Amino acid sequence: MPKEQTPGKPQTRRYSAEEKAAAVRMVRTLRAELGTEHGTVQRVAESVRQWVKQADIDDGHAPGVSTTEVTRIRELE
Repeated sequence: MPKEQTPGKPQTRRYSAEEKAAAVRMVRTLRAELGTEHGTVQRVAESVRQWVKQADIDDGHAPGVSTTEVTRIRELE
């Protein structure tokens, strides 16, 4: 029987080992490219946020210009 949702603290998301490893690789790669640790986690987080935003547009869940449309516009220019 499913557990009932109760108001209060939301359940935490458990990430797989592969998901965690991918995030760590992204941060380490950026650190190596920039030669610094300062701000790398925030930059990766911002990139992921933008990817999700664009994916929502591409999938029709949010208004905006899709990746396909952007590519077509660039080719026409």
